[in-house]
Amino acid sequence: MNDYEIEFGKILEWLKKNSAKKILVQAPDGLKKILRLISEKLEEEGYEAYLSGSHAWGGCDIAVNEARTMGIDTILHVGHHGFVGARTTEVRVLFVPVYYLGEFNDALVNALEDIKRNSFKKITLGVTVELHRRLHEIENLALKSGFHVETGSLENITGLIIGCNYVSLRDAEAVLIVAGGRFHALGAALWMGRPVWRVDPYLKSYEKVDVRPIISRRLRDISSAMDAHSFLVVVSTKTGQARPVLAQSIKKRLLRENRKADIVVIDEISEDVLLNFGHYDAYVNTACPRLTIDDPDIFPGPVINPGELKYVLGKKLEGYDSRDLFRFDFSIGA
Repeated sequence: MNDYEIEFGKILEWLKKNSAKKILVQAPDGLKKILRLISEKLEEEGYEAYLSGSHAWGGCDIAVNEARTMGIDTILHVGHHGFVGARTTEVRVLFVPVYYLGEFNDALVNALEDIKRNSFKKITLGVTVELHRRLHEIENLALKSGFHVETGSLENITGLIIGCNYVSLRDAEAVLIVAGGRFHALGAALWMGRPVWRVDPYLKSYEKVDVRPIISRRLRDISSAMDAHSFLVVVSTKTGQARPVLAQSIKKRLLRENRKADIVVIDEISEDVLLNFGHYDAYVNTACPRLTIDDPDIFPGPVINPGELKYVLGKKLEGYDSRDLFRFDFSIGA
């Protein structure tokens, strides 16, 4: 915990105010190691604490079923900023940011120098919630390096980006993302269509992001889906990913186009689960849009997101916009 900060005082104040008794502590896999400490502190304060063993992919993935099973009234969701998609009202949820305190200035300086070598002067910044409190120092370093910096906000949190939403990024010549791994930077590159550099504060490293393999895969899958006769439309049961109405609309549209379509409802989507339903020529993913980007091979055939369906139905790739990966409007006219 030396490199992280959690505001336990605010947590305890909120729990007391909301008369919490039984608490489920949930976190993404990379932060599960600190849940034991949180649980111990809660138990010391007289609360009955449980640990969630399931994945927590984001604010769209709340462990409601686990809470229901154990008769739990409150979930502490650690490591994400808030709800994504639909909110749950079945159980109280407190989102608990974990702020990173470690140093990464050398990697940041190297990234800024590399951007400058590429003759870019205007940049936009994006960070994940655990680095939100470091945004000011990142901005200051970029300004001292001679850059014009643009920073927007998401849900009133300056500079915040999440895996499926990059509206905080502003129009600029280049993008700088400070976040662990490639996940958020890849999404930023697909959304912005601009050169993107990423700084990993945990590995103290930086690199320029290359999305060409992803774009190539997207165009290949869309092209294959144009000739598909049978589609399996995938719906997730996760709180912020469930889009049943959208799936029904997609099925109706495919049927109107003389294609066959079925809808499958799944919690954790995997290749093994999908293979159980036999062969389909193509798949439409209405769950997390990042599955199609980061894990397309869990689908046994070509997969498209709802925003890409218009290219399939229109039978052309001209004008393909990678932002459509994150959109849920598939209309191409009546």
